Formats: sequence, structure tokens, C-alpha cells
Amino acid sequence: MSALCRTEWRAVGTTCAAAVTADSPDERNAQAALSAAQDEVAACERELSRFDPASDLSRLNAAGGRWAPVGRRLLETLRLALEAREDTGGRFDPTVLPALVAAGYERSFELLEERPAAAPPDWRAGAAIELDERGGRARLEPGAAVDLGGIGKGYAAGRALDSMLAASSDLAGGLVDLGGDIAVAGASPEGGPWLVAVADPRHPGQTLAVLALDAGGVATSGRDARRFGPGRSLHHLIDPETGESALAGPLTVTVVAPDPATAEVHATTLAIAGPAEAEAHVAARSPLAALYVPQIGPAIPLGELPVVTQRLVVKAA
Repeated sequence: MSALCRTEWRAVGTTCAAAVTADSPDERNAQAALSAAQDEVAACERELSRFDPASDLSRLNAAGGRWAPVGRRLLETLRLALEAREDTGGRFDPTVLPALVAAGYERSFELLEERPAAAPPDWRAGAAIELDERGGRARLEPGAAVDLGGIGKGYAAGRALDSMLAASSDLAGGLVDLGGDIAVAGASPEGGPWLVAVADPRHPGQTLAVLALDAGGVATSGRDARRFGPGRSLHHLIDPETGESALAGPLTVTVVAPDPATAEVHATTLAIAGPAEAEAHVAARSPLAALYVPQIGPAIPLGELPVVTQRLVVKAA
């Protein structure tokens, strides 16, 4: 059995962890790899955070429709976000920031104070985002603003995993977890797939299912946590059609995809979808699988979910 080397730290507004499977008894290589993961997450946060006024994204949002210089990480994430908006028919939309701010999510979640929600802003879903990748710059439609919270964390998890595994040839595998945005590759210390526990949203501290992954990404979205506003009545899942916290959708949904950024996109999309819409969405995208936990009733597996342990009776989709 190989050794597991692990670290934990605070970044991107959440608790982060990274782990590697090390075949060599020399732990210095493993520690260097773990440091590489932390460095990459920090670099992504400097470009992608909307809560840091000095970040590339904050400067882009403040540019008032003018071209703004941005780093390659932000350019790549914006390109992925635009592709995701096209793929989901606008159900995933990175330009929902004005609606999030109006709802009351104007600062990092742990700093939020209760206040009444403002009226939905006069905004248009699908605002234009122009990219000049050769020139290293981007431009938003005047009045538009971008939030890359979920997809940004997924993107950072994937980049951190790649950086970690590239740092040493002695690593058999690795895992990065940025507050539930998970990227895995290679072998676990036991020599098989990595096992990822899915929390039961109705029974805190309990596990709903265990997923087995050799590679790919996992992301969970839902309305069971990160609630705010009067009586914690609002949540961060904005319906692009209304500009308000979505009414339809599950309690939580966990998505397995080829990479964590893709998992985040579709977790966000399914988190504002009813069961039938969610089933059709996953069926049309064969690399995806999901565990959809409705507001009431048993969990519903969608697609070829790699479940190895279940502690609830799940309903066939």
C-alpha cells in the first residue's frame, strides 16, 4: 500500500484539502506537490475572485464596458463559462452577479449580514462577454457583471490537481477538494479508485452515498446551506429567467463529470431544475451522472452513477 500525504488550508472562502498517493518513501516530493496545489489555488483566486477588489475579475466588472487586461486563468474560465451557457441554453449564466447582489449576496458568505432583498435588477440574461485571448483582455457589455464562484472553484481544483501531479514523478495519484469541488486522478493509497462520500442533506453528519472515481470531477450544489436574507429565506441559486432565487429544484444535487469545472456547471444547472428536466438533461450528456435529492422523497440517481455504497433507498429514474 502506498502512503497518503495530505494538507488542509483556507482559501476561496472555504476549507480546502489536497492529498497525494506517494510511492517513494521520500516525502519531500509529496510535500512539494502539495505546495504546488496551494500555489495554484492562490493564483486562481487572485484572478477569479469577485470578493477581492484587486482581482482581475473585479477590475473587469468595474471597467464599465471597456476592454480590461486579464490573466490567462480568467480568460480560460470565461471561455468555459460561455461554452457552458451555450450548452445549457442559458440555465447556467455567469452574468447573474447583479441579481446575486440584489438578493443580498454582495460579499463573502461568512461576512453577510441579514438585510431585506432588493427588487430584482433590470438586467438581461445572457449579457455579452468578449474575449481577446491573444491580447490578454476581455470586455463585458455595459451594465453587465460576472460571477465565477462555482465554475471558478471547479476550474481551480482541476488546475491544482494538474499542478500537483506535474510537480513530482513519484506520485501515483492525487485528490483536490475545494469545499466540495473535487478533482481526482490516478490511484488512491489503497491502489484502487478514490472514494468520495456524498453527504446526506437531511441528516447532517451522515453519508448518503459513496462514489468511486479513477479520474474526473465531483461537485454538489443545493439550497440546504448558504442561505441568507430575512429568515434565511433566500439562496444563491439564481434563476436566469427571473433574476431571483430559484423556486424549482432539488434540496441538493451531486454531479460526476470528466472534470470539476464541468461538474460545477451542471450541478448549478440541475440545482434549479425539476426531476424530469434533470433526468432529460443528464440523459442528453452521456459523460454526466448525478444524484438528485428532491425536497421531499428518496434520492434519484441519474446516468451511470459510480455508487459503491448507499445508505438510502434510491428511486430509479
